[in-house]
Amino acid sequence: MSIRQEAAMDQPTLERLERTPMSRADFDALPEGLRGEYVDGVAIVSPPARGGHNAVGLELAVTLRAALPGAFITYERGVTLPTGTLRIPDLAVQRVRDDEHWSPEVPVLVVEILSASTREEDLFRKASDYRRAGIAQYWVVDRVARTLTALVNAGEHWDIALALTEKRPTGSIAVADLGEVEPGPLSPAGLTRRSRSPAPARG
Repeated sequence: MSIRQEAAMDQPTLERLERTPMSRADFDALPEGLRGEYVDGVAIVSPPARGGHNAVGLELAVTLRAALPGAFITYERGVTLPTGTLRIPDLAVQRVRDDEHWSPEVPVLVVEILSASTREEDLFRKASDYRRAGIAQYWVVDRVARTLTALVNAGEHWDIALALTEKRPTGSIAVADLGEVEPGPLSPAGLTRRSRSPAPARG
């Protein structure tokens, strides 16, 4: 069954990523309520975020807005990467404000908050897409491991610039020339049980 058919029949909420090959025209015609990205001719639809995920995202949005008053902070807004790929980072920091449905502005920083359904996509495929797009920083929040890893773009790979953990819950990082951010510690409201998890891909 296609994404369009599921939406039309009001099927139960997706619990995993759904990948469906389609043209860009068909993707643009999908219902607005679907959270879909478009990569290499494939629509990738993810389930709605859970409460803890949103709590962390909103907390970070407030932190970024306070620390970077000259920047434009977006939450779950679509971005058109130079390759033509359409991605929806959980958070993004842009230098320039625009009102396009899919922003043409390459962000300075993107943030992804891992979830069970998007973990592999965020750690590997999105990491590669963001690096190749020239995005300067990529922050990955793991609510299970209770970590925030700030990666900086080194051209052919990502370097770790800051790693916040339960043992090191605070730290700061400069976001280009926009300002210094102290992203931790994360509020317990958005965290979940401790578990070991893979490190973000640096490729």
